[in-house]
Amino acid sequence: MPLYAEGILWYLLLIDCLIYNVLAWKRKQTHWASDHVPVTRLLGLFYLIATLWLGFALLRLQIILFR
Repeated sequence: MPLYAEGILWYLLLIDCLIYNVLAWKRKQTHWASDHVPVTRLLGLFYLIATLWLGFALLRLQIILFR
């Protein structure tokens, strides 16, 4: 199975999305970038949906594989 740069970037984006959502759903935690980018649940949900949508597109192109 070859590794593509798009697949590696998507996995990094997924990790970032999961970290963002953990911070968004726990109210007492903040992030160093929260002064510039608000950490809200709605934005976290949108980020998760957009990341999954991109992942499904890459999966259909067989760039990322789950085995």
